[in-house]
Amino acid sequence: MAAIISDKIKRLFLTQIFDEATGTKIGDSDNYYYMAIGRSQTWDPSGTTDLAISPLNDEREEREFRYNVQSVKAVEAFSFVVNVKPWTANAQYAQYNDNVVGQPATSYYVRTVDNNVYVCIRTGKDAQGNIQLSTIKPDHTDTSLPVETDGYIWKYMYTISTADTNAFVTSNYMPVKFVDSAIATDPYFGQFTIQNAAVPGQIIGYRVINGGENYDSSDTITIVGNGTGAKARLLVSAGTITAVELGDSANVGQPGFESITSVMGSGYDYANVRVTSATGNDSADIVPVFAHKNGLGADAREDLRATALMFNIKPEGSVDVDDNETWATGGQDYRQVALWRNPLDSAGEKFTATAGLAMNRLTITSSIPAEYSFDVNIRMRGDSNAEAWIDYVDSDEIWYHQDEYTGFTAFRVGEPINIGEDPAAPDYSRVVDNHVVEPDVDRYSGDIFFVSNDAAQPRTTASTDDIKLVIQL
Repeated sequence: MAAIISDKIKRLFLTQIFDEATGTKIGDSDNYYYMAIGRSQTWDPSGTTDLAISPLNDEREEREFRYNVQSVKAVEAFSFVVNVKPWTANAQYAQYNDNVVGQPATSYYVRTVDNNVYVCIRTGKDAQGNIQLSTIKPDHTDTSLPVETDGYIWKYMYTISTADTNAFVTSNYMPVKFVDSAIATDPYFGQFTIQNAAVPGQIIGYRVINGGENYDSSDTITIVGNGTGAKARLLVSAGTITAVELGDSANVGQPGFESITSVMGSGYDYANVRVTSATGNDSADIVPVFAHKNGLGADAREDLRATALMFNIKPEGSVDVDDNETWATGGQDYRQVALWRNPLDSAGEKFTATAGLAMNRLTITSSIPAEYSFDVNIRMRGDSNAEAWIDYVDSDEIWYHQDEYTGFTAFRVGEPINIGEDPAAPDYSRVVDNHVVEPDVDRYSGDIFFVSNDAAQPRTTASTDDIKLVIQL
């Protein structure tokens, strides 16, 4: 049996996460989403390589991340995202088509250098129906559908705000959203206007499946369906229909003639195309291209076929271990990033602070010199065979974690420990003063929704990271 998972259900699943994170539309909106980082040790701690391992979709992968987690920070920004498709001069684009999956290689939408996003309603064509290059950058930001001098018609969708550009625009992605409300000074007021002006049941183009034979450009075309107002005309080359354009005249969309919007019609749930010809062989097969039910522009997430969410944090490198506004220790790498919902604190209550540490911590009887470098596989080992990876050292405090490599034997008060890349040949030897200092976050609590394994990402106390996590369904 053949089956598909539709983009609609993908958006539905992602919208539930989106709505939980915003605290809207979910009966229990008391959900807290964090991005977490972890794994200070190399991917092959017993070898010489540090190549990231592809994560597996199993419970063990999640458990191993929990062993390695260093810290969490509340998600600062999140948005639906789609692939970036920049407009460039002298490139060819595609008309919007309801018969393609996702974003085709030849894009039907573009982002300009002005951060404006447009959907292509009509490509420029020559007299034979051949698609031409786009040479005129669209720049209108209203509901009009001007015909550019290169023949292209672009529908303005929205302008990406400066804040969203900083949070979500990368070389691969750009944000797309639905605007619930906006006032005139809002950067997304233009999109809000487009949404409210959307016309349900429009036919926004036509697709020629079979151009037939012996047709003439003067042959008439009729749209038969339950809506009204849709009009179209033929482009014919050597008796074959090569394209069908919006409107019954080449002048449609020009000043003094019908607008492009009017000839798209409205109210169509279904339609077929009928060609009346005195000479054609009746073999032409043309189908209408429908906008989404509520109209093109009613929801840009639908129009651009968004099936991905991006989460963003920009943590600063400073560390204050005396409160719950801590992020990550400086001077140590991390190799994993995860999306974590509803972690608990060390007392078993829901963790709601802006940021926190998940590492274990102990104190020692005498300090470690400040110049000591621990940006390698530094371990500490006690005489009870307790062993751990060191994530951070600050004077007489050590933050650490244990995994299957080190084992999980607990350190004890008064236990001598050796510290170094090889504890058998230590850089320092100290004595444990207090072996249990509770972390901010219980690493074994909450739901891990996403884990990314990467190359080592360095951190210092002066770092300001820009961490973006994308869930693509």
